Amino acid sequence: MIAQSPHAPALLDLQDIAVRFGGVSALDGVKLSVNAGHIHGLIGPNGAGKTTLLNVICRIVAPTAGILRYDGRDLLPVRADRLSALGISRTFQNLALINDASVIDNVLIGLHAHRPGGLLDELVFLRRGWRHEREARALAAAALEPVGLADLAEVPVSRLSYGQRKMVELARAWAGKPHLLLLDEPTAGLNSSEIARLKETLLKVRAADRLTVLVITHHVEFLIGMADAVTVLELGRTIAAGTPDEVRHDPRVIEAYIGTAE
Repeated sequence: MIAQSPHAPALLDLQDIAVRFGGVSALDGVKLSVNAGHIHGLIGPNGAGKTTLLNVICRIVAPTAGILRYDGRDLLPVRADRLSALGISRTFQNLALINDASVIDNVLIGLHAHRPGGLLDELVFLRRGWRHEREARALAAAALEPVGLADLAEVPVSRLSYGQRKMVELARAWAGKPHLLLLDEPTAGLNSSEIARLKETLLKVRAADRLTVLVITHHVEFLIGMADAVTVLELGRTIAAGTPDEVRHDPRVIEAYIGTAE
């Protein structure tokens, strides 16, 4: 089990999170603490409750019980549409891109929540609106560099490979310079070279911005050499936590994945 470092306080802290849908318990007493500046993996087999937990953090699902704190603040009363302003951004397991729009326009969509004022403000103060547009495009263009899509900025998303579209999602989530980035199954559908590129990109982005990342995935091997800590869920409960190497050799994790402990 990893002890909290006094130099890396918990940015995200969940205690005893429970979610019930009718008589079904999706999460049961889950604890998760993500240190600031760390890459933290959340793994588990299908049906473990990983995406449900992410949706609790994103305020899409209301927990039946538990404590949810972000940067020392109670996150439970916060609406989902206010998370971006707090510095929380996410990607989705299923791609949520506009295929007919260009790569850079898809990234710009993720920056709308950071734009000050509303439509009236834009109409009355046109010069200020133009300045914000230039600044947003600069941020979007900068976000395309580390994911290797700078040369494809004006290309429609429909012309990209599946792996490249995943990178557009990552760029869109990162462009607003969040403090906490939540990634839901970013490796799903990627080949080995694309997974290696994703790992390299996440390490680069984390180093550049001292970003905190929570990665939901099935694959502990993806986290080796990248994640600082890993939490493992099975059937809505936490069964293990530690470094990636500790977790992949934990008998409870082996049993959860292959059905028989070594």
